Amino acid sequence: MGKARWRRLGWHLLFPVRLVVGLLYGMLITLRNFLYNKRLLPIYRLPRPVISIGNLSLGGTGKTPFTLYLMEYLRAQGYKVGYISRGYRRQTKGPQEVRLDLSHPAALFGDEATQVKLRYPDLPTFVGEDRYLAGQKLIEKYPDTQIILLDDAFQHRRLHRDIDILLIDLAKPPWKDWLFPLGTLREPLGSYQRAHLLILNQKHTAEKKVSTPFRHPPIARFVYEPQDLWHPNEEPKPLQWLQYKPVLAFCGIAEPESFQLAIQSIPAYLTALLIYPDHYFYTEQDLVKIRREFRRFKKKLSMKDLVLLTTEKDLARLYQSPHIHLLEELPLYALRIQMRPLSPEEEAKLQKLITFAPAYGNT
Repeated sequence: MGKARWRRLGWHLLFPVRLVVGLLYGMLITLRNFLYNKRLLPIYRLPRPVISIGNLSLGGTGKTPFTLYLMEYLRAQGYKVGYISRGYRRQTKGPQEVRLDLSHPAALFGDEATQVKLRYPDLPTFVGEDRYLAGQKLIEKYPDTQIILLDDAFQHRRLHRDIDILLIDLAKPPWKDWLFPLGTLREPLGSYQRAHLLILNQKHTAEKKVSTPFRHPPIARFVYEPQDLWHPNEEPKPLQWLQYKPVLAFCGIAEPESFQLAIQSIPAYLTALLIYPDHYFYTEQDLVKIRREFRRFKKKLSMKDLVLLTTEKDLARLYQSPHIHLLEELPLYALRIQMRPLSPEEEAKLQKLITFAPAYGNT
């Protein structure tokens, strides 16, 4: 019997267990939301407006690219913005300010927060399991902060938010998914009604008008596309620099297929894509393998212009890591992704929500 058949058989045998666990999980999440809705569980409020960006599903839906878009939008409006995330898979505990002057900051603070700090070194950036406590620390150190952005916090209901923005990936529509562990939903689909705005991330399907079952909050359609090529020690390169060049790519993200499609859309010639688990911290052996594969492709196929390409989040994870020197001599770049509204009308739906007056008279 082949491996695929064994996996299918194992899934069928475990289905009753998954079903029971899914029912119990759904009951617990429903009870938790009921207690928060009725204010029977405490919700704490920070003395600054809070905007939360989150999703219903496990894995990537474009939360961080949208958060970066929102940061740029708010800063262009004159707001002083702070950023908070949980700091997934970090080695530290409690509220921490993200610093880039330490060795391997992604290991200390998480890859998403490090990615944000590399983009905006002047931005107050904190991590913490308790976002309320992290927010207190941020405001204490940076009292002129006017708006706080919470990344991946739709389920973190302990902290009051003035605006809840929910990202929906149309490549993986949640209305066709199941509750964990039968699927990837973190909570029942009906929870979307807590959101003040739904962002439909159309990724590479901007030409399609996809119908959805959502009726209550406003819906804005955004597209997910390549922006430029980036390395921490260089000025960003335009996408045209990579056109028709051969690429050896590697990534450790939730949706490697979206990275592959982004490379091909430039267009660049993808020789191979090395895939690692989401939020993966590369070992010395991993980087030795990547370097070996790069040299093999370059020599065997005589690819003089071969480029080593990864995602912005992966390069943030590698930034000042113990073994990054193994790749330093190679032309390593991150393909940065941006999200943008499909039209001014789509952006206007976001503008209608964000009407906070600058706290200290800034313009």
